[in-house]
Amino acid sequence: MTRRLWFSLIGVVLIVVGALIGNLATGNTPILGLDLQGGVSVILAPVEPASSDDLIVIRDLIRNELESRGIAEPDVRVQGETIVVDLPGVRDQREALDAVDVSGVVELRPVLNFSECPAPDTTDSVPSDSVPETTSTSNELLPTREGAVLCVGPTQGTGEVFVRGSADLTSDGGWGVAVGLRGDGQETWNNLANQCYEMTPTCPSTQPNTRGQIAIVLDSVIQSSPQVNQPDFGDSVAITGSFSRGEAEDLAAVLNRGAFPVEVEAQEARTVSASAGSDSLQAAIIAGLIGVALVLVFLIAFYRWLALVIVGGLTIWAMMVFSLAAFVSSWTNYALSLAGVTGIIVAVGVTVDSYVVFFERIKDELRHGRTIRNAAPRSFKMTWRTIWSADLISIIGATILFWLSVGSVRGFALYLGLTTICDLLVCYFFTRPAVLLLARSKLMARREKALGVKVATA
Repeated sequence: MTRRLWFSLIGVVLIVVGALIGNLATGNTPILGLDLQGGVSVILAPVEPASSDDLIVIRDLIRNELESRGIAEPDVRVQGETIVVDLPGVRDQREALDAVDVSGVVELRPVLNFSECPAPDTTDSVPSDSVPETTSTSNELLPTREGAVLCVGPTQGTGEVFVRGSADLTSDGGWGVAVGLRGDGQETWNNLANQCYEMTPTCPSTQPNTRGQIAIVLDSVIQSSPQVNQPDFGDSVAITGSFSRGEAEDLAAVLNRGAFPVEVEAQEARTVSASAGSDSLQAAIIAGLIGVALVLVFLIAFYRWLALVIVGGLTIWAMMVFSLAAFVSSWTNYALSLAGVTGIIVAVGVTVDSYVVFFERIKDELRHGRTIRNAAPRSFKMTWRTIWSADLISIIGATILFWLSVGSVRGFALYLGLTTICDLLVCYFFTRPAVLLLARSKLMARREKALGVKVATA
């Protein structure tokens, strides 16, 4: 029994210390949020009147796109008639503007013969990075992603015909994309598809013995120009061709992104200083240290030698939280913000509660005449259920809050949940063996009031 206790105690210390040293040696530290490390804040505004529902849709789509790009915990929110995007760690405003330039509206346009388009201006190349303010009503030469040029007719539909977020990869005989059609978008899509299938002058074939093509355009660049193989479609469309997996993934992202109800453009980009956040963090750390010091004084007065276990447990817990925060930053796009620091501080109280519940039970057992050697394992067995039940409720609450919330509130919920899990691990694998081993030691056996109450002798 003693050997297993020492194995648990030494094992958890070695793992936690090893993880901390490994992270520090490799420079893997927690990514800080905008309020702690600064960054760039971009204000986006719709180019035409938009409802509050439209802005919420755009907000969610921009956030999803930024998270898929690996931007650390972007904070995207609707503010009045604008959308504010905070990008932590980004120092260059041009980089920030490029990161949020994800709101182009997908256009559906028929591919025409080159004779239907005006001759290109030899003094200027076809623009590939301009964003039209409105959908086009004329024939134009447009570049493809591969660098070729196609003649396309007026826009006859937008990405609004597709079910938002429904585009997914297919691999039947080659990579492709399947995307759902909205009920009110089927008519628009089928009208264009029927024109191209029949190879009317509006949508002729650009290649011999093939049906006409539909150009899927984003930001004046043709992302794909599939051949139309049937005149009518039901509630979904399959786009196939000689795609690589990467090309199919890019097309699926374009179709999902194209569901922006209105186009937005950057109105302002400004650099945010981290000085205010650093001051707040410093104040929070000082307040936290003062609070922990006062709590330790209280615990030493009440639990005497067992306060050594508390100091050791909190140290192991802090190192575990740091390493876990570093791992979360490297695996996901969640940064440690002031909200996350708040969650960690709240979890300190949860951790101290676990010690209080355990140690108070030991004191009760001692008051009933039991020796500390017998009281320690008995007390842990009786309080462990209470400790993990309380922590489990906290974890469930944090999980629900993380699931339902966005932005900084998510950071609070994430770190509250993770640090509470750390409390459970430290309690079982460090506190339990440390107290049980200390209870069996001569140090405790020789102290008549080692815990502030009279200790019975064996």
